[in-house]
Amino acid sequence: MPNQDQDSCEFYTDIILKELKENEDVKSYANYCDYISSIYGIYPGIEQLCLNVALYLNNIGKKALDDNTEKTYCSYVKYLLYDEIIKNKEITKHYEILISFSTPWYTIISDGNFSKMDNCRQEFLKIPIHYYEKWKTMFDYCINYAPIKEQLSFKNSCAKSYCQYIDENKDLYTEFKELCTNQGDYYCPSFFQECKKNIPNNILVLLACEEYKKSLQPQKNTIEEVTGQASADTLHTSHEDLPDSSNHMESSSSSHSNTVVLNIFPTLSVLVTSLLMYKLTPFGSWLRPHLQRITKISNSSGKDSRQLPYASEYIDINSNEESYNIAYYSGENY
Repeated sequence: MPNQDQDSCEFYTDIILKELKENEDVKSYANYCDYISSIYGIYPGIEQLCLNVALYLNNIGKKALDDNTEKTYCSYVKYLLYDEIIKNKEITKHYEILISFSTPWYTIISDGNFSKMDNCRQEFLKIPIHYYEKWKTMFDYCINYAPIKEQLSFKNSCAKSYCQYIDENKDLYTEFKELCTNQGDYYCPSFFQECKKNIPNNILVLLACEEYKKSLQPQKNTIEEVTGQASADTLHTSHEDLPDSSNHMESSSSSHSNTVVLNIFPTLSVLVTSLLMYKLTPFGSWLRPHLQRITKISNSSGKDSRQLPYASEYIDINSNEESYNIAYYSGENY
């Protein structure tokens, strides 16, 4: 395993790629890519990708690597190749182009520079292409995990960067773990069987990640504040949507007053019109004497009715059982 600079914050995969690019003279490997260039050279970046892969594989073969390291380096190139082809928006025939890379790949690893060809054998499983999309990211996580954990075992200036990397790939690790459990080995990349033990939380709980986790707290509080404010705004809006009780009473009172005015107005209009007709029109001149006559008769009837109580009182007095002394004068004395 290459030595990591504690102050550079490089990942193990960065160091691998840097080593594979040594002596970068890709033109010397053009003969390996004649077949691919002649058929698929119309796709942007394909010819350059083939030259890069040829360079990387030749550099691996020139290094005196142990079996595990050689296998790791070859796997890195393999998943890099998958990733570059899948992410090329101009390519629609992904499997066809992936298989075409078998020609330069096996030509290079057959030259005798590799200790074991099986360490660098290419795999092209006929599975839905979307399964391949995250393989490189997951593979990078798996081989970066152990060096990161080793670096974080003591005080490291790159702790925040390393802890963030592990945290950002936590969900992807869970996704692959569920995939490999539910879909079986055919859909599960072979490297993940060894990677299952690289549990993200085993690094995130380290003392070295405390500072990183504290840096997330303000962001978490901000999210909670925004959520709380949104809830308060919703409640405030709902409260405003409900009419105020005093305004509702004033509105009801005003509505009632308007209704009364609208009901009284026609009656007043009729009364005013009748008064004008009574005073100013010939009909009124004819009507007034009749009304005056009716009024006199009514007054006369009222006067008679007012005399009745006295007559009644007179009758009551004369019918009283008590005796009265009444003087009697005979008309004979006159």
